[in-house]
Amino acid sequence: FVMRSFSAELVPGMRQSLEETLVDTANLLAELLVDEVTADSLTAGHFERAMDAFAERRLDARIWFLKKRDPNLIVYVTDAQGIVLFDSRGRDVGEDYSRWNDVYLTLRGEYGARTTREIPEDDFSSVMYVAAPIKLDDKIIGVVSVGKPSVAVQPFVERAMANIKEKSALMILAALALGMLITYWLTFSIRKLTLFAQDVRAGKRPAM
Repeated sequence: FVMRSFSAELVPGMRQSLEETLVDTANLLAELLVDEVTADSLTAGHFERAMDAFAERRLDARIWFLKKRDPNLIVYVTDAQGIVLFDSRGRDVGEDYSRWNDVYLTLRGEYGARTTREIPEDDFSSVMYVAAPIKLDDKIIGVVSVGKPSVAVQPFVERAMANIKEKSALMILAALALGMLITYWLTFSIRKLTLFAQDVRAGKRPAM
C-alpha cells in the first residue's frame, strides 16, 4: 500500500519539478527578448539565430541512465494581442494564440501554463507549456512560452517505477520470510506447551 501510494505521487512530482524549471527558463527568455520585441526585429534578430543554432546543437549529456543527444525545448513568442511572432518549430507564426491558457492568463498578469496533447488521442504526445510576460516599463508587450514534451520525463518515470516494483518485491519477500520464521517459532513453542500439558495430565514427569 505504501509503495503504491508513493508511485501515485511519483509522476505528479516529476512534472512539478519540470514545471519549476520551465518557469525559470521562460522568465529568463522574457528578459532577453525585451529589446527585439520592442524593436520588432524578432524574426531577423539574434534570438532567432540563437534558437536555430540551439536546434542544431548535438548534446552529449548523461542524465542518470539516459543519454541526451537532441534538445527538445519548444519556444514561441507572441505580441500583446497573442499573435505568434516566433515559433521554434517554424509552423505557427501569425496564428492567434490569445485563447491558449498560457498566453491568455499571462497577458492578464496571471501565471499562465497549460498541458496540451499534440495528438488528441495520444497521452504521450502531451506538451507542458509555461509562459512569462515580456515587459517594457511594467507594460506587457508580449509573451514567451516554453514547452517541454511530457514524454521527455517518461524514461525517468519508467525507471523509477521499475526500481519501486523491484524494491517492493524484495520487501514483500523479506516480510514473508520473517513471517514464516515467526510462525514456525510460535508453532514450535505452542507444540512444546501442549506436550507439557499432556504429560502433566497423564501424571508423567514432563520433559523440560
